[in-house]
Amino acid sequence: MTLPGQFLLAGAAVMVVATIAVEFWVSKRIEDAVVNNSAFSAALLMENFISPLSQELADTDTLSQPARQALAEVFNGTPIGERVVSYKIWSTDGLVIHASDPSIIGQEFEPSEDFLRAASGYVSASFEDFDDIEDATEAALGVPLLEVYSPIRQLWSGEIIGVAEFYEDATILREDILSAHRTSWLVVGGAFLASGVLLFGIVQAGGRTIRQQQSELRRQLDKTQTVSTQNADLRRKVIKASTNATAQTERAIRRIGSDLHDGPAQYLSLASLRLDNALNGQQGPSGDSALVRESLDKALDELRIISRGLALPDLDNLDVQALINRAVNDHMRQTDLEIEVQAQGVSEITLNYAQKLCVFRFLQETLSNVRRHAKVDEATVSVRTDPQFFYVSVVDLGTGFETTAPRNVRDDGGQGLFGLINRAESIGGQLDITSTTARGTTLTLTLPIEEANL
Repeated sequence: MTLPGQFLLAGAAVMVVATIAVEFWVSKRIEDAVVNNSAFSAALLMENFISPLSQELADTDTLSQPARQALAEVFNGTPIGERVVSYKIWSTDGLVIHASDPSIIGQEFEPSEDFLRAASGYVSASFEDFDDIEDATEAALGVPLLEVYSPIRQLWSGEIIGVAEFYEDATILREDILSAHRTSWLVVGGAFLASGVLLFGIVQAGGRTIRQQQSELRRQLDKTQTVSTQNADLRRKVIKASTNATAQTERAIRRIGSDLHDGPAQYLSLASLRLDNALNGQQGPSGDSALVRESLDKALDELRIISRGLALPDLDNLDVQALINRAVNDHMRQTDLEIEVQAQGVSEITLNYAQKLCVFRFLQETLSNVRRHAKVDEATVSVRTDPQFFYVSVVDLGTGFETTAPRNVRDDGGQGLFGLINRAESIGGQLDITSTTARGTTLTLTLPIEEANL
């Protein structure tokens, strides 16, 4: 359930209970106030008539015949008699001295709480309360009655000498009380309803904001998880590329050492041996001098070849077009391979040093592989770009190989395709190989152009 739904359910239950409780409390206060006000008004009116006729109670527990007659005249055929439907005159100890119902005169009943309160000097009243035994006659009338107990005081001393109980027709009073109940229900219920609607509107708006924020957080979480996965993949690739680069470097160093040992070192050793014979005065074969010269020339050639493979031109000062031409021309000077360059309009492309180095090594290695493995006399170097990537390809129509075979990442101790793949991936690029034994080989280096400006 949504937050506004939870608030609506819980708030409705709380407000209904609170409305009922508050309304009952307010109605009770209103009813008590109306009853007490009516009782005091009636008590003050009755005291003016009953108290002068009841002064005999200060000396005796009975009323004289003239006093009884006067009371009868007061409650018969007068406006007061129309309002008061029944009355009793009590002694302070609970004896009925006089009453509109002659059958209970002289009887003694257990004092009620209202009687005891009146006997203590306070006016007490109750509305439609007929629980006492002496109220049986009034209960049988079937009309709403206001029961009032008023103390009867001695005129000169103020001492309480009796209690007057009378029942006033409360039909109008009941209508007033019911009207007050309805009004209180409307006011209290309306106030709670208005506050509930207002609060629900606030919670509804807050719930809508929370739902939007939750949706946005889910989207951000999905993006974060995607980026985290990508970062983890990139981290694995970087670690793999770094490991491979380190291993490739060690293999390249071993290859250089092997080339120096097996090439120039052998020729220099032979030349040194022949020179030792000449210096020691030994007569060697007539061809010793020519052999020494030939060995030294071969050693120098080998050293030049090795140094050319290690040395790099000043790549920082070369644009892309000049870089490609430099790599192609260097290879053509060393071999008889014919190379066609298709690289128009790439001079304005900007690559950083790492990318230039990658392109240069790519051309060195792939052109060397064409000469050694493809068994062809010509190859093509093509360059193209789009708004995001730079592509350079080397294509030959010679002897290809199955790319599922280990040779597709052959490592001959130099750069090797394996080393080129690692180099390209380490700077955000990739190396794609397409080769078949029937249609030759195409190797394409792809580099992101935006990386050049970092």
